[in-house]
Amino acid sequence: MKKLFVIYLLICGSLFAQNYKFAWITDLHIGSPDSESDLDSVVNLINYDKDLQFTLVTGDVAEKGRNSELESAKLILDKLTKPYYIIPGNHDTKWSESGTLKFNELWGDNKFYFEFQNTVFIGVNSGVLMRGGGGHFTPEDIKWLKTKLNTVTKSKEIFFIVHHPLNEDIDNWYKVNNILNDYNVKIILCGHGHKEQVLDFNGFPGVMGRTTLREKKGSWAFNVVENNADSLFFYTVESDTVYNKWHSLKKPDILSSPEVDSSDFINYSVQIILNKDLDVTVSTPPLTWDNKIYINQFNGILSCFDTTGTLLWDYDLYSKSISKPIISENTLIAANLSGDLFKLDPYKGTSILSIGFNEPITSQLIDIDYNGTYDNIMLPKETDSKKAIIIGTASGKLFCYDLETLQELWQNKDAKAMIETTPLFYNNKLIFGSWDSNIYCLDSRKGWLIWKQSPNKNFYYSTAVSSPVTDGKNVFVTSPDKNVYSIDINLGKLNKSYKCDAWETIGISTDTKQLYIKSMKDKFYFVSSKSLTKNKEFDFKFGLDTMPSTPIEYNGNVIFGGKNGNVYMIDSKNKMQTLFYMGSARILSITQLNDDYFAALNMDGRLVIFRLEQGI
Repeated sequence: MKKLFVIYLLICGSLFAQNYKFAWITDLHIGSPDSESDLDSVVNLINYDKDLQFTLVTGDVAEKGRNSELESAKLILDKLTKPYYIIPGNHDTKWSESGTLKFNELWGDNKFYFEFQNTVFIGVNSGVLMRGGGGHFTPEDIKWLKTKLNTVTKSKEIFFIVHHPLNEDIDNWYKVNNILNDYNVKIILCGHGHKEQVLDFNGFPGVMGRTTLREKKGSWAFNVVENNADSLFFYTVESDTVYNKWHSLKKPDILSSPEVDSSDFINYSVQIILNKDLDVTVSTPPLTWDNKIYINQFNGILSCFDTTGTLLWDYDLYSKSISKPIISENTLIAANLSGDLFKLDPYKGTSILSIGFNEPITSQLIDIDYNGTYDNIMLPKETDSKKAIIIGTASGKLFCYDLETLQELWQNKDAKAMIETTPLFYNNKLIFGSWDSNIYCLDSRKGWLIWKQSPNKNFYYSTAVSSPVTDGKNVFVTSPDKNVYSIDINLGKLNKSYKCDAWETIGISTDTKQLYIKSMKDKFYFVSSKSLTKNKEFDFKFGLDTMPSTPIEYNGNVIFGGKNGNVYMIDSKNKMQTLFYMGSARILSITQLNDDYFAALNMDGRLVIFRLEQGI
């Protein structure tokens, strides 16, 4: 009886709905050749067609995620004379120099919900914060989706909108699939693939739209969707203004999408001390100190836990944050994307001092032993502390600040794009990459440039995310061009490279003789730092992995996390092990807590403290 009543409501809703059309544009890639003129032409044609009620924009708005590209896109999109609704794509999140804040600043949110006649349109971001290689739904957006859908009556149709296809392209796709199962979903629209394509998402009908960019010797274009009572029609419109129908779909009365069961945690071979789910987005590894774990959430809440998982304190950084905090001389230093630097008591979480910058702090923080002069500071130092803090920003500036007084000692403006990585400090040298495709070496006493090197000038193959390591003679970085590079630390001369399917992950052994390289797919390599040749190869079959994380060594064991949610180890006898699985979110770098205790944290805020089995 209940089922018949639901069908009755669906029929009634359909009877009162009127046919209408809307425009659908995706993969604008503003910043790529001809993209602005292509989008401008599309907008003009949409405005000319009075039958179009609104426009959906499904991601990859910018080519390189730059603020200027997003601003240019908004100037053009705002010419639309009827409403438009927009979500980002992976290009907007991976290289965002604002830490993804610019998108929200321009459009108010990175998701949308609205109703038109009898249909609910709901769009959710699937781009990963500062990371590429696939999509992910954040815990916050999943909660939002549930809340919104809980207000939708069974009589209303639902169109679900996302940038990536709702399948394995998004590592936790099944969570949204299971939520949508309870509702009257008629279609899932996605971008990402740049071409018209009919898809099936675990029983949900899906359609991929084509890019607005002109094809080779072809025209710019966009899609039009016609929503009728019982059917959907899909058209491509090019510069000739002709509606070319390429797909039609009879709306299913009741969809049957299989529920997807997936475990969030599986322990294989370690002692689990703590398994705590914060259910929040995190982009930096945990900081461990004095049996405490500090977690910097993307929402700007810095939390301190003890090893039992008990919350000791929270501190609000007043803005979102993508920088890992540090502790130096019993002082906690943290930064946010509004450009504020905080000095806190690590035991109480109380503020000691703070200063503001004029732009987002985007690098990971480090402290150094400062051996320069204090000629530039206004207030005298009261201690003999020589510690200083190094901060990198969205525009490429690198700052050196005195730890005690938070006064500027120097700044460097040689880099011309965002600094995201963890700078390397060695022998009065600071070495770091920038998204201008260069690696820089500065004198840490004055901030003067010693050398710069560009192993690959192509933006997409920049070494900007790779955290440099050194054996004292050479600096080593990896690049998405799949190479490991060796650079003379004193001269900046590029010595050699080794192609081993590298991406953005590199570590170095405690004796500095071996480099640890997690490859883009399946393999992990031990590479000689002296000859830059392969010593050992391990096939973990972990699939595609573009998640940068620093492998660590303990008692001859090498431990690292994967994009797929597994924590792996190569033991001292070169045996491969999967230690545990901690959910579908990407794992940030593993951190040693003390002795044989370690902390693992993923981007969904799951914290695991574990201990290796005795004898390992």
